[in-house]
Amino acid sequence: MLLLFNCFFVTFRQTPAEQAKVRMQMVLQAAAKTDEVLKAKVAKREEEAQKKLEDEGTSLEEQVRRIKDIEAIESDSFVPQAFKSSRDDIKKEVKQEFDKTSSQNITLPMSIVYEDTDTLAHPSLFMDKEKAKELWLNRLISLRQERLMGSPVT
Repeated sequence: MLLLFNCFFVTFRQTPAEQAKVRMQMVLQAAAKTDEVLKAKVAKREEEAQKKLEDEGTSLEEQVRRIKDIEAIESDSFVPQAFKSSRDDIKKEVKQEFDKTSSQNITLPMSIVYEDTDTLAHPSLFMDKEKAKELWLNRLISLRQERLMGSPVT
């Protein structure tokens, strides 16, 4: 802020040509700073990408194998084949392990049993009037106490 004020004050005493020159220098300095920031961001992204590659453990052999696979797919001699997922194999293995470990008979409920009677409304709506009044007074007292203590009422 002070720099801006000083530049304005200095430019006030200068000729228009000198003012233009000062403004041009300020613009060039700002552009240089922006360029440095952008270069730093690019370098940081490249460094993060390099670390990501190292963390993933993609070795040179894996990269070469991947490139060869891509070239094989792009070649004219490539023949598409039906996809077979290994997911089914994993499911079978898990099921077999579960069958081996579960020697106990597990009984699951075959139907849902509700403890509700044939009413359409919730039982709390049929509360005794005296009990409901007592609960409301307790709630009102707690809200007033909260308000007096300075907390907002929810």
